[in-house]
Amino acid sequence: MLENTRFRLDNGLGLTVAYFGGSVSEGAGASAYEKCWAAKTTAWLRERYPRCPIRHVQAAIGGTDSTLGVYRCERDVCAQKPDLVFFEFAVNDSGLDFRTAVKNAEGCFRKLRMACPAVEIVTVYTLTKHMADLMARGDVWPAKIAHGAVSEYYGVPGLEIGEALMRRVLAEGSPNADEDDWKRYTTDTVHPNDAGYEICAAVVRERLAEWLRTAGRIHELRAYDLPSPLVPEAESHMRARIVDCSEAQADGRWTLREESLCGRYPRFLECKEPGGELSFRFEGRRLDLYWMMARDSGDALCSLDGGPEVSVRSWDVYCKSFNRANAANVARDLPEGSHVLKLRLAGTHAGESEGTALRIGAFLVL
Repeated sequence: MLENTRFRLDNGLGLTVAYFGGSVSEGAGASAYEKCWAAKTTAWLRERYPRCPIRHVQAAIGGTDSTLGVYRCERDVCAQKPDLVFFEFAVNDSGLDFRTAVKNAEGCFRKLRMACPAVEIVTVYTLTKHMADLMARGDVWPAKIAHGAVSEYYGVPGLEIGEALMRRVLAEGSPNADEDDWKRYTTDTVHPNDAGYEICAAVVRERLAEWLRTAGRIHELRAYDLPSPLVPEAESHMRARIVDCSEAQADGRWTLREESLCGRYPRFLECKEPGGELSFRFEGRRLDLYWMMARDSGDALCSLDGGPEVSVRSWDVYCKSFNRANAANVARDLPEGSHVLKLRLAGTHAGESEGTALRIGAFLVL
């Protein structure tokens, strides 16, 4: 386990570490980024292995699940040529069914190993009060079971950082571990505070130290063989891809902005005039929009293959605090073949939104 990582560290070959997941891997809740578990993990590796250059890749996006993850895996993670990837989506995948979570996790693992055959992956499991309460009642957590099954099949170890946090809450809190108890170590019963992140980071340090100590010694990096897929090709999410917004046909009310989409994509199409239209032709069975959810975001009216328009909203309550990149589904379970999306700015918005703008970075096609 982690033989390639140990080989790189011991021989000073350099190690690129990527953190791929949701808000807890992005550091939400920490007073500063260096206080979160991801930053603390890289800092510990650098301190422990000073002769080895270690590069830190932050590839997590808060409020997103592994469905967006499998689309952006190649661009945001594989392109960085990682040597060690922490995969953390179990909490954000809680809204997914078991099979979808399996397809996404396997798609990510296979994309990583196909692009970087020597890469080593660690699956990270975080936890929230809501999830802890569900498990206490005997409910199952399909996403965690799915990620665990895929990880075992591909020989990927798991890290339970959320359970360590929960145990501390239970040990120091009231018998029922209420919201106030959780807020000793989290900001909102979901995102750890600085003290909570230190608990999580301590678990990572302990397990990594053990795995690296016991990892077999090798004389050269080894490529991991890919087993046969768990998911049949016809259902696989390996085809999930990002298509740049420039591939759309947009009218004059849209402007191509060569600037960052919340630090996650290099450009976007922007429209602030109601009625602004664009069209996008694609081959696939599912289509999502990769766009900005901002304080002034509005609604899109989407029609597929000449069908009725459906309103899709690019705003939620978190937009009051910050703008972020996110995805929205337009169509799924389409027949194989060519399809055409027609999209226009509705001119309507959520009651608390400050405007009706749309900003689309890319189209997510499966």
